[in-house]
Amino acid sequence: MSLAPTSFQSSKAQLTLSYRLEGDKRTIRHKNELLMPSHPFKNEHVQVSVKAEPHSDGKGGYILTISVKALKALKLISFETNYLADLRDQRMMANGFQSWSQAREFTKNDRIHAIRSGIAWYTQLNLQGDYDIFRHSGEKGLIHSSSYTHFRNMDNVISFFGSLSEHLGYTYFKGDFNNNSFGIYKDVLGKRLEADETIDLVRVFIAQGLDAEAAMWDTYSEFYEDRRAIKHDVHRHINGWTSWYNYYGDVSETIIHENVEALQQFRYPINVFQIDDGFQTAIGDWLSINSKFPSGMKAVADKIKQAGFKAGLWLAPYAVGFNSRLAREHPDWLIIDPETKKPVVAGPNWGGFYALDMYQPGARAYLKEVFDVVLQEWGFDMLKLDFCFAAAMLPRAGKSRGEIMWEAMDLIRDLVGPDKLILGCGVPLASAFRKVDYCRIGSDVAPWWEGNLRRRRRRKKKK
Repeated sequence: MSLAPTSFQSSKAQLTLSYRLEGDKRTIRHKNELLMPSHPFKNEHVQVSVKAEPHSDGKGGYILTISVKALKALKLISFETNYLADLRDQRMMANGFQSWSQAREFTKNDRIHAIRSGIAWYTQLNLQGDYDIFRHSGEKGLIHSSSYTHFRNMDNVISFFGSLSEHLGYTYFKGDFNNNSFGIYKDVLGKRLEADETIDLVRVFIAQGLDAEAAMWDTYSEFYEDRRAIKHDVHRHINGWTSWYNYYGDVSETIIHENVEALQQFRYPINVFQIDDGFQTAIGDWLSINSKFPSGMKAVADKIKQAGFKAGLWLAPYAVGFNSRLAREHPDWLIIDPETKKPVVAGPNWGGFYALDMYQPGARAYLKEVFDVVLQEWGFDMLKLDFCFAAAMLPRAGKSRGEIMWEAMDLIRDLVGPDKLILGCGVPLASAFRKVDYCRIGSDVAPWWEGNLRRRRRRKKKK
């Protein structure tokens, strides 16, 4: 079939599905089952149906919906559909897992590499991506994209696919250029369904047009509730200063004062002055301020605002450092691995950190206290919220990882409120759409510039 939206109204798909019935440890697997609008898949446990209908806003596009009905209580393990599709002469947009990840167009000659097992073991950087969630084959011509994608042909005709069901699980779009197939994979591990419960597990907005990216994205974004503080602000585009790339964790009250005064003196046209990592005694102990800020954070925020700037502060709300007081005093607030009974490690930064479990009432109350103090008592106007992915390290409470991530970002907006700004960071993008006001896209840059020629010369000198 072609990638045109109308093709999905009659196309055949192969369904691969696995699950466990409640109270039964056996995994039930179905592979390459036929699924099409006129032919749902059904057995004594589950029914899967599919439909593709025109989008009702009159702007064009279709909605592909794949519904799952549990006939008996069960937990999903895996879910995927695959369509034969003509991918010749197409380029596929591959959106990385979270806001630090790479995003670009790939061709049939490209590949997305897995992280090497030795590197993952030594660095634990696999924890900050989706390497443990979705298989990275590393094979040429096998491309995948998180939450949304597009295909672009030689004439610049765009075929757009955007998930509308990230609240139920992470969605991956798969382009197999070797076998001309298009797949939709849903990370459903841990998702529980009651008997007779029906969910639209996969909902995808599909559109196609010539040079139509802007219009497609405008339509796609309208599916997401707009909770941003800037939604009615005509001056939403801003400039800012951050302490991170100049000072990293060595920031201090003195440094903040010097830079605020310099920006005033030279009249730099910035809107937000943001303090990054380095003010707290430990990751997770956000209200415990270190000796580099002797006047406290309220005085620093006041200094920034008196200069005419909005005051911003960095936090990593779902990260808890190994050496933090929070980890020592409240280990029950951490996400616990059900197999090892130990806290889940969420990353190697700062000597290692755990993940806060937002479903623990004490942890939730602590987050509320932190946000209330930072925003109301200290008076900060914007929060840069980092390492947000840590909230969803494991599926739990009958929810998939993507479902947890969605709820984690909803909680953040609830805690911040409708009037304060949020800069998202280290977050799967669709979970943050129209909940955060701004979002960092890209990983850290180095504090120096080194082109390929200089790098080769340096390597020669070492030899």
